[in-house]
Amino acid sequence: MNREALDTVTRLIGRARARQRPKLPEQGPIRVNLGSSLLVAPGWINIDGGLGALLAGLPRPLLRIAYRSSGMREQMSEEAFVDVLSSHRFVHHDLVYGIPFPDASVQAIFSSQFFEHLTHGHAERLAAEALRVLEPGGVIRISVPDFVWLVEEFQRGAKRAVIDGIFGADGSGDYARHRYMYDEELLGDLLATAGFTDITRCRFREGRVPDLDVLDNREGSLVMEAARPRSGALRSPQQPGRPPGSSPGS
Repeated sequence: MNREALDTVTRLIGRARARQRPKLPEQGPIRVNLGSSLLVAPGWINIDGGLGALLAGLPRPLLRIAYRSSGMREQMSEEAFVDVLSSHRFVHHDLVYGIPFPDASVQAIFSSQFFEHLTHGHAERLAAEALRVLEPGGVIRISVPDFVWLVEEFQRGAKRAVIDGIFGADGSGDYARHRYMYDEELLGDLLATAGFTDITRCRFREGRVPDLDVLDNREGSLVMEAARPRSGALRSPQQPGRPPGSSPGS
């Protein structure tokens, strides 16, 4: 099955699961990784609309078979692929439909190299959803490509590399497509508009979110953290919309 067909299948399954409400652990802090792909840390719940999350939990022999047609050979070994999908919790869910957890149920949210795959409208709705599910004082950390740095690289002559990095290589599939780019002001505005406070730009592997030694893996990215206010009413979040002809993912 080619990449386009796989994207179509995972998108349709995501649509069918739009109203799912997975059971949360009864004890311990709830930490959520949005658009995780296979970048995971122990104890986190990884939400992703891609193929990996769909395969998670299958028997190891089936995961080995899936690896051979997954397109992951250049990114990780077969053993690492199988270990990640069999030993971490994944929820296959298209985040265009929101975050499938109750209000104020999550301690921390991490998202790396995902928000740029959303249209700006979908990103605004997801940021509002993140605010909704975070407990008061809970923190979100978002990492995206730094558009200012990319422009500087383009002007220094790395034109082809920058363009390929933004628009993706041929055959990479619709889930890999970038739909928006951010600088510090734009990402800060996204968080502020959703209702977050204490918005700060962070250095690589420095911040308030746990497990950054594992989760932060793209040095040079634009990284910002923000908190849900500890008091005060939330604004009514916009309802997540149905995806257009294509659905974002990691």
